[in-house]
Order: sequence, then C-alpha cells, then structure tokens
Amino acid sequence: MNYSKQREAMMNILRNTRSHPTAQEIYAEMRKTDPKISLGTIYRNLALLTKTGSVMRIDTIHESVHYDAHTDPHYHFICSECKRVYDLDMEPLELDAAVEENFDCTVTGHSLIFYGVCGSCKNK
Repeated sequence: MNYSKQREAMMNILRNTRSHPTAQEIYAEMRKTDPKISLGTIYRNLALLTKTGSVMRIDTIHESVHYDAHTDPHYHFICSECKRVYDLDMEPLELDAAVEENFDCTVTGHSLIFYGVCGSCKNK
C-alpha cells in the first residue's frame, strides 16, 4: 500500500479516539484540516484500511458502520438508546478452541458484540 497523507491523517483520527466514529464523523473531522477532501475518499480509504487489517469495521443494528483502529482482540457494547459503541475492558473469552472442537473447523479469530442499554442511558 502506497503512502497517502490523507490515509495517515485518517489513521491518526482513529488511533486517537475510543469513540468508534462513523465515516461521516471522520469526514467532518478531516474537513477541518483538508476542506477539499471528499466523502468518497473517506470511504475508499476506510475500505482499504479495513481490508489490510489496520482498521476494524463494526457493523451495527442501527444501519451505521463504525471504525476502530484498535485492532487488538477486544469486545464491543452497542447501546440501543444512544447508539454509542463502547469498548469492553475484559479479557478475551476462550471460545476458539470450543468452536473448533464442536464444529470440526479451524478458527482464525472471532468478533463479539453485546447489545443493550449503557449505564448512562439506564440511569437517566
């Protein structure tokens, strides 16, 4: 993958947040320093970064896609009220071996998303 100043700026935005922004949010942030950037450029670069494993794509039940540059094994929680995506600070579950044993396959990784109401929304 060739170097791109725009791609590097996008990665900096993603690395410096835990908010799991959408493409639209990344676009709004990028326009602060590069007003000529197009939304198409954002989507093309996010697709490339996802394909190379530099960024994790998080599909939600709310018809929005969020992105995360923190690709180490971790889980997410999506609030049904505020629609925010949260990282869950917990040890990865040992599921791979159980799946391999029960389904005669080789697991190369897994993704797990929990859904519900976050503490902030629950306590309103």
